[in-house]
Amino acid sequence: MKRLILALLLSLAAVPAFSWGQAGHLMANEAATFGLPTDMPQFFYRLFPQLVWLGPNPDRWRGGGPALDATNAPDHVMNYEYIAALKLPRDRYSFIALLTTSGTLRRYGIRNTDAGFLPWRIAEMCEQLTVEWRLWRSAAPGSPDRLFIERDIVRDSGVLGHFVADASNPLHDTISYNGWIMPNPNGYANDCQIHARFESDFVSHAISTGDIVPRMTAPQLRTDYFDTAITFIRQSNALVEEVYRIDKAGGFDLFRKPSLPEGKTFAAERLASGASLLRDLWWSTWRNSANPPKRREAAD
Repeated sequence: MKRLILALLLSLAAVPAFSWGQAGHLMANEAATFGLPTDMPQFFYRLFPQLVWLGPNPDRWRGGGPALDATNAPDHVMNYEYIAALKLPRDRYSFIALLTTSGTLRRYGIRNTDAGFLPWRIAEMCEQLTVEWRLWRSAAPGSPDRLFIERDIVRDSGVLGHFVADASNPLHDTISYNGWIMPNPNGYANDCQIHARFESDFVSHAISTGDIVPRMTAPQLRTDYFDTAITFIRQSNALVEEVYRIDKAGGFDLFRKPSLPEGKTFAAERLASGASLLRDLWWSTWRNSANPPKRREAAD
């Protein structure tokens, strides 16, 4: 298994980098396979290499065309400062309506996609996976139906990893995603290079899966997918200034070796937080699928 994953990572090394870089997303999904509880169906463990490969997939979809780009791009981010004061509904369409009725769009001069949909994307995919696991439980062992469902589960689980890893990156959870745009008495970077400097250039050269796995938390069963996602994003948003402080000190500058340990620790801890949550969500969707579906509730 380890040889298969290593070969997979090496084969993808020449692919252009995107958010968290190709390497970061591969490492986040790979790390999530470590420490996964052992009570899930065996096919899931057998297909770890595919789960790893699927991590960067939503970035591979970029540039597919105007319709796809319009729906895909906002799913990667949550510009949290725009919506910090709002009571967020659990479905994205009620959220879009709230952006208008609350005056948020007018107040900030933004479009209804500019705040981003990242927590909704995570919750939607987790709910979908829970349904797919229920379908798997009801399908006859060895049947074509069960095999087809397994393919759906693995694909959606791998893609989910992309969005969870994005949420673990503070620069995906802020309006200052590629340069400090608020009052800047500390002189933080506004060169429109910090996003790539941190999540792609630095992570690709300074971080390995071995740096991430020891920092992961113990597995935790998650039952409220949306609350889990938005809480995680709030925690990540609270670290935005820390990214800029470390960057200013040279912590993500590969040519300033004395400052690298702080940057390496920070990047590995953020990727570990994403890998831990992804592992929890994989396991939780399986466990929660044993419960009957809840009755449909009215939107918040």
